[in-house]
Amino acid sequence: MTIEKSAYLTTLNNKVVYDKTFKTIESNFKYNRFFNNGDIQIDGRAVQYLLTWPKEGIDWTDDLNIYNPNSNFTRKVNIVPFHLPRQLDKVYYEIINEERFLEALESESALKDFTSKLLEQTADKVNIDLEVKVPTIICNDENFIPYNNTTKKGNLYEEDDDFFADPIKILKALNDGADILEKASVDFNKGYQKDPDDKSKGYEQMLTNSKRLVVLLDNKIKNTITIGGYKENVNFQALDLEKRFGTENVLRDNLPNDYAMLLLDERSVQLYKRAKKEGFKSQTEEPAGNQWFFFNPVIHGGFITAFNALAWKIKPKTATE
Repeated sequence: MTIEKSAYLTTLNNKVVYDKTFKTIESNFKYNRFFNNGDIQIDGRAVQYLLTWPKEGIDWTDDLNIYNPNSNFTRKVNIVPFHLPRQLDKVYYEIINEERFLEALESESALKDFTSKLLEQTADKVNIDLEVKVPTIICNDENFIPYNNTTKKGNLYEEDDDFFADPIKILKALNDGADILEKASVDFNKGYQKDPDDKSKGYEQMLTNSKRLVVLLDNKIKNTITIGGYKENVNFQALDLEKRFGTENVLRDNLPNDYAMLLLDERSVQLYKRAKKEGFKSQTEEPAGNQWFFFNPVIHGGFITAFNALAWKIKPKTATE
């Protein structure tokens, strides 16, 4: 049974197809755990992650002034908004020649295979861009406080090459760091801006702990750990980060800006896909008859500095080194 071209193109433009494409994106996306549907506020084109914390019971009120037309809206809960900038807003496109497209329209099974391939190819292109973008969001010195050897405070460490060549030192730093972050502290986060509209007022650190951690390793560091397990007198089980943190919580990538490894509260990175009312747009190219398909995902994201995290970078070499 031949499917009508216009009917198929109308179906492909449906919001359901947009959502299905995003499910395909997320299923193959290394950082899919950071997509968030809650704690998000939409204000026009702006997207914000809303950080909340408890109030003292004596001050409790559930009146948000939402229904008071005589006053401006004022929240009476403890809340700080974190702006999530637009990280991805591109139009991805696929071109299909007329013969292949007409063949796909000849049966439901052929069209199903055609649609699946279209969604997968588009999702792959989106994933390539996202997997380049997300590490740059995370591996940014502005997210951390450099460790101070005098005060013994800060959450961004710099170590030399010898440190990162030793799997035991790497493992000890990660395990010690995970133990530290389990206890509530204000020492391992940059905090939140006291006034989001006036950066000169600085940050207020938060008392928080991290029960669910994500380990992010540069590929070279992960390889050092793996290969180190084959040395003599090394307890290979002790080097098994997946056993300590869970396989799904150990990520590896080519990290930018000389970052080597990080321990992150799973809430530290927030990604949000904007809702859309349409899926793929399409256009027929005349006179060739090629069919063009266009897909425009919009994704916001940012690093939430109020949650505990630890990061290790490779120490810059001096001029004499």
